[in-house]
Amino acid sequence: MKTTITWKTIVDTLIQEFEHDGYKKGEKMPSESKMASRFDTTRAEVRQAYLHLQEAGYIYSQQGYGSFFSGKKEKIRLVLNDSQNFTEKMDTLGIHYRTENVGFELIKDNMIVSEMFELSEEEADFHDIYKLTLLRFVDDEPVAIRVSYLPDYAFPDLSQHGSSITSLRDYMHECGYNDFTDENYEFSVSALDKKERALFDIKGFASCLVMSSKCVDQATGRVLEVARTIYRSDKFVFTL
Repeated sequence: MKTTITWKTIVDTLIQEFEHDGYKKGEKMPSESKMASRFDTTRAEVRQAYLHLQEAGYIYSQQGYGSFFSGKKEKIRLVLNDSQNFTEKMDTLGIHYRTENVGFELIKDNMIVSEMFELSEEEADFHDIYKLTLLRFVDDEPVAIRVSYLPDYAFPDLSQHGSSITSLRDYMHECGYNDFTDENYEFSVSALDKKERALFDIKGFASCLVMSSKCVDQATGRVLEVARTIYRSDKFVFTL
């Protein structure tokens, strides 16, 4: 039985071609009919692929003329296990950025999160865990989401200040923590979920790079933060 090539496969293939100089900036894209013939699929699948590429900024359309390549996207290169935080990295690279606090809430069912902080059941009942969501922008475009889980034992006044935090590292310094490091890095590739796509203003399927880590106070050994950072895979590339 013949398998129809989906729009996702077309998108992945074209992005690879874009990144390897398969098209020149401003070059007209093949028509839906020609692309459908190339991939042996339907025009509907090609149309969906073109819409996704347009939303992601890879191509643009001109009514009556077709679609055109926007130009090769230069990705921001980040180093794995780098001791610099996001602000320091962007400053070093000379990139204009900003951060918005888009969510702060108490985690009501915190047993799973409590395991990350190695709390006993009794400690979990006594302490609260909060979730802080920061949205990172580069050139006014959302590019990364940092979701931080924070214990009240480390930040007693967090419930009062959490909704106004835009730099967690600055807040940690304000709370008296001056020697802390990120540890237990885990790296994976995933697909954006519905909420993440909404924050990034992306419609349809999109992949992402996910970095998980723990921030540990070196003076006490306490875990201050369990974090998950979601990077747009079309904006960042990681190196060792």
